[in-house]
Amino acid sequence: MRVHIAHPDDIPGWLQLAAEVEPLFGPMAHDPVFYRALRKNIERSTAFCVREGDGPPGSPLMGGLLFSPHPPHYVIGWLAVAERWRGHGVGHRLIDHALDLVQIPADIAVTTFAEGIQGGETARRLYHRIGLRPAESGPTNPAGIPTQVYRCNLSRTPTVRAVMQHEDRYLLVQHDNHLPETIGKWGLPGGRVDPTDTDRESALRRELREEFQVEVEVIGFLHTYIYRERLHHIFHVRPVSMDLVFDPNEILGHTWLTYEEIEAWETAGKLHTGFEYPAITASRKTLP
Repeated sequence: MRVHIAHPDDIPGWLQLAAEVEPLFGPMAHDPVFYRALRKNIERSTAFCVREGDGPPGSPLMGGLLFSPHPPHYVIGWLAVAERWRGHGVGHRLIDHALDLVQIPADIAVTTFAEGIQGGETARRLYHRIGLRPAESGPTNPAGIPTQVYRCNLSRTPTVRAVMQHEDRYLLVQHDNHLPETIGKWGLPGGRVDPTDTDRESALRRELREEFQVEVEVIGFLHTYIYRERLHHIFHVRPVSMDLVFDPNEILGHTWLTYEEIEAWETAGKLHTGFEYPAITASRKTLP
């Protein structure tokens, strides 16, 4: 599933997508204001879409996002996923693409549906899952539906993290974390991106060599999450060797758990950031 910068040939498909979500968003498909906003975003390359089958411009759209980057302020202006493609990670993939364009420091905002709105809970869960949090109430939208603004502030260096899998087990670690509320909790291995790293994948490989003295096979990028004013970029990896040597200066404890055990630890509140379980769940979709 690839995210594309929208092309003028995508406009018919975009308007079809807009017509599908009008009960929640209000009139758009024949609204000249929405059409002008769409054209403007396409012209400045801030309209992103996922096309069915990763097809060429003009293919049916699985989802679309309009983004307004005015550093340090960034706004997700419009996000919609076609009904038959909901639950396939399309919305999260579009947001990943937008977050990849954010420069620290940054404020990110999105206006979504207020709590209790039927049909709006999926969007609220998505924004909450990636780390955006409810802020002020938004205006009533053109469909007459109350809205809620979600926001976050980013001021700290991003990290790279690994869902490290061996057979049917996943590695969780305890880092040397001095925050009282996270002492004794478990998270994903990895660490901060260094200015000398050439890209996120090289940063991840460096971090895992430092923590475990191991090389890894990178299966793929999963998602980006926001936690404690940082972006956390998560990859799915396998260790090339199981001869892991844990650096006691960085890793206080480690354990390999099945998915069912991790699910139980999530329920028991043993995980650190809140994105460990959804990241591991997403990794299960990257394997044949």
